[in-house]
Amino acid sequence: KGTRLDISNAAGEVKIVTWDRDAVRVEADHSDRQTVDVRAGEQRLIVRGSSRNGGMRSIDYTISVPKWMSITVTGNYTDVDMQGVGGDVNVETTRGDINVSGGAGFISLKSVQGSISLTNAQGRMDLMNVNDNIHVADVSGDLTAGTTNGAISLERIDSSNVDAYTVNDNISYDGPIRDKGVYRLTSHNGGISLGVPDRTNATLSVRTYQGGFRSTFPVKVEDQNSRRRFSLTLG
Repeated sequence: KGTRLDISNAAGEVKIVTWDRDAVRVEADHSDRQTVDVRAGEQRLIVRGSSRNGGMRSIDYTISVPKWMSITVTGNYTDVDMQGVGGDVNVETTRGDINVSGGAGFISLKSVQGSISLTNAQGRMDLMNVNDNIHVADVSGDLTAGTTNGAISLERIDSSNVDAYTVNDNISYDGPIRDKGVYRLTSHNGGISLGVPDRTNATLSVRTYQGGFRSTFPVKVEDQNSRRRFSLTLG
């Protein structure tokens, strides 16, 4: 216990599943020219692929881990799927989708060209993308989610600290608005949709340059000025 799993895969798929044993099973699908090196270091289990001719081809992994294990996955053309994990999660890929169910503690998911999905997690979550969407559901804890050319969908979020931003798409947020919580939703060229539960106590600050504001329930706008910046109080 306490050992961290560290996987590096240049191309292919990394699938992580959990089981009830304090052991790790590595299954890999690869060509005859490649080998997989599984090496135990101090508090770290390292999985790497190598090739006899120097050029890396695709390797598809299915790895069974104990639920408590913290996991790091890095790759270039790598899709990552994790189900039921319960420790820290760190995934960074250049071109590939990331799908994680579970995770606790610190969760960092980063992709340049690929979608990101995180569900059933708790802790501090940092999700970064460039050219695709981010979807988060049924999580609790501090959440930061940012993308350049993609939408951000946040569903059933239990958090007192949320920072979501995109440049060229929409943001939707659904979850409790906690007293003394801070929620920042920013889009340069997209709409922002915020679900406000009944009996919410909050001060809402709104700023828009080329857009408008509307509410499906009556609100009293305060401090409105010519720069389309205003605030309103709920509760």
